[in-house]
Amino acid sequence: MSLREKRAQMSALVLDWQASGMSQREYAGIHNIQHRTLGYWISKQRGREELRSSFIQLVDGVASGIHIRYPHGVEITLPGSTPVGYLRALIHL
Repeated sequence: MSLREKRAQMSALVLDWQASGMSQREYAGIHNIQHRTLGYWISKQRGREELRSSFIQLVDGVASGIHIRYPHGVEITLPGSTPVGYLRALIHL
């Protein structure tokens, strides 16, 4: 089995576990896998989901400026030519 196939299989297993309402230990026992293995793949899946939801792609020239909205509602609009280092500092406030 290739790595891609293994990832797809384990991703499906994690989704099935989430829908089951069972504990990781119960689900792993029923499906004859180690609960640590299931836990590993759950953490990998969550990591990929966080990466996907954390960033958006910016395409040069599409917007007239850069908009940053913080979780507490403050919003900043900057020119598109703002240096990346400055943006990085603002994002990590």
